Amino acid sequence: MSENGVVPQENGIEVNNSATNTLPSNADNGTRPRIRSDGISQRIRSDAMSQRRHDVPITLKKQESFDSGRKSVESTWKKNVDEMKEDISKKDACDWVGTFFPAAKWIRRYKVKQFLFQDVMAGLTVGCMAIPQSMSYAKLAGLPVEYGLYSMFFPVYAYALFGTSRQLAVGPVAILSLTLSAGLSILVDPNGVGIEGNDELQAQYNKLAIQTSLLVGIICIALGVLRLGFITIFLSHAVTSGFTSGAAIIIALNQAKYILGYDVGRSDHLYELLHDIFAHINEFDWRVFLMGFSSILTLLAMKHIGKTYPKFKWVRYAGPLFVTAITIIVTYVAKLDQKGIPTVGHIPSGMPAVTISEWAPFDSRIVATAITCVVVGFMESVAIAKQLASIHGYEIDASMELVGLGVADFVGAIFQSYPVTGSFSRSAVNNECGAESGISAIVTATMVGVILLFLTPVFEIMPTSVLASIIISGVAGLVDYSEAIHLYKVHKFDFLVWCISFLGTMFLGVEIGIGIAVCISLLLVLYESAYPHMAVLGRLNGTTIYRNIKQYPDAEMYDSMVLCRIDSPIYFANAQYVRDKINKYVKNAEKKSEDKVKYIIVDMSPVSHVDTTAMHILNDLYKDCKSKEKQLCFCNPSVRVMEKLRLDGFIDTVGPSSFFVSVHDAVDSCLIQLEEGTVTVDAALDEC
Repeated sequence: MSENGVVPQENGIEVNNSATNTLPSNADNGTRPRIRSDGISQRIRSDAMSQRRHDVPITLKKQESFDSGRKSVESTWKKNVDEMKEDISKKDACDWVGTFFPAAKWIRRYKVKQFLFQDVMAGLTVGCMAIPQSMSYAKLAGLPVEYGLYSMFFPVYAYALFGTSRQLAVGPVAILSLTLSAGLSILVDPNGVGIEGNDELQAQYNKLAIQTSLLVGIICIALGVLRLGFITIFLSHAVTSGFTSGAAIIIALNQAKYILGYDVGRSDHLYELLHDIFAHINEFDWRVFLMGFSSILTLLAMKHIGKTYPKFKWVRYAGPLFVTAITIIVTYVAKLDQKGIPTVGHIPSGMPAVTISEWAPFDSRIVATAITCVVVGFMESVAIAKQLASIHGYEIDASMELVGLGVADFVGAIFQSYPVTGSFSRSAVNNECGAESGISAIVTATMVGVILLFLTPVFEIMPTSVLASIIISGVAGLVDYSEAIHLYKVHKFDFLVWCISFLGTMFLGVEIGIGIAVCISLLLVLYESAYPHMAVLGRLNGTTIYRNIKQYPDAEMYDSMVLCRIDSPIYFANAQYVRDKINKYVKNAEKKSEDKVKYIIVDMSPVSHVDTTAMHILNDLYKDCKSKEKQLCFCNPSVRVMEKLRLDGFIDTVGPSSFFVSVHDAVDSCLIQLEEGTVTVDAALDEC
């Protein structure tokens, strides 16, 4: 023991080049070598190498101490303030403008000759795709079709200026439309009389849609300003994929009435939709079905051609506009609207009205729907935005993205729109067409404005079955069955999560479905935290490296010793589990060997934090080991952990000699004691 009361320890581990250890593909087959501890410490040292020994610091310098009181907090606060002041001083006027007005960042660096043509072409292409889509999604949302066009106008301008993604195509989307419909329909029409065709109920519904857009905008802006964009990390991919797949099926079935030619009640429950579809099957209209089904086949065929043959990828993007144009021409020439084929009907021409007066009186019942729209919309938008940003070499600030989407929805609430978010399909088209900036979005919005001013009569004779076919072909790709198969092969638990999210959305509704998805994600976080990974360790031959025996079945283990590693912080949620797991390792070791376990060596390298509950549990574990004549040793605890243990008095209780720099130090020390026939117990232990 050194003069400062610290036992010298090892460090600077090197691997013996004469020995090789490869990652085994086989599991533990029961042939792992178990080495008796008699007289082998010298063999291990010669098998590995001589080590240089270092001291484990028990008492930290004051300025290095964590949580050392008021001065430490003040020092940290002053440091953060100084860094913020330095960051502020480095920003010029343009940087400040870019902070609150993200478009300024790409406008400053915009190369007109290089990018303008690409942006214009991308904007026109997305516009051709978005016009029929937005009308279809408005119908899905339970709104007049012009609301879809309005939502592709001012909100798109707003996002182009305040959004952080340069390729994201914002506007109405299928899942958000279904979410809005599911949330508002029950408020306006609780008895299921039917909103469509009832002017009074429709006006009330439209007002709630505008108020929802307002509330979604306010919530998004508030979350962005408070820097809460990180919330999306709590939604796992399995959860979001299951929710999206379930919602896609509900969306498609809600369009059945436009394809089959008879009325089917709007619902977000699978069993209700199926019941209504088959209950009125005798009202089937083959003419409407022929128009709708042929449109679906055409759209899917064009999508397949675009995916399969890169030279004809434009065919995929042109699908919605092509089908729309052809069916409008056929309807006009053959006068199908006069022969029983339902059409869109009157679409008001001109700019959207200012709807600030619709904000009051505010209906508080829409809060749940608005929160659901925020979660679903931001989840969908930020996923595609981050992917596009990584492709083009810039970063997305999730919190600023929330602000951009919030401004778009807030502006939409001023100008007769419903909630919008980023579209997967249109964003992919925008990117593939070479969009480099928000100019493409401005072009798309301008194109929609021209349609609103001059061409709305053209779309009045568009069959509603074609609108439904555009939605169905669009959401077909959202049913991610391939991901479910992949999860089943790779991770059964994630597959179960996918199924719960998928079935919950289909059978319990969209709002409950997203609630289940969020709850599952949070439960997964809690589960992983409460049941951390732990491993029994063994030594790799020819080295001083100790690894998981399940991963390395040939690793050496020693009688009378248990070596284990804790791979997470230890706190109130998992401290009991950690103790139980260590006790289980001891029992298993004693079952496999004739010798009793005398040393328990715990590798704490991955442990970044311990709380007071963890320290109580460690004290209990130590007392239990002492009563059973077992020595508890700890390896390589971090500075933060050591400071907590020192302040708690645990180091004094256990004794400094129980702390080692490396696992090999601890093993070597314990083997020497076993050879000498002694088990060192610090004198301080007897005081416990």
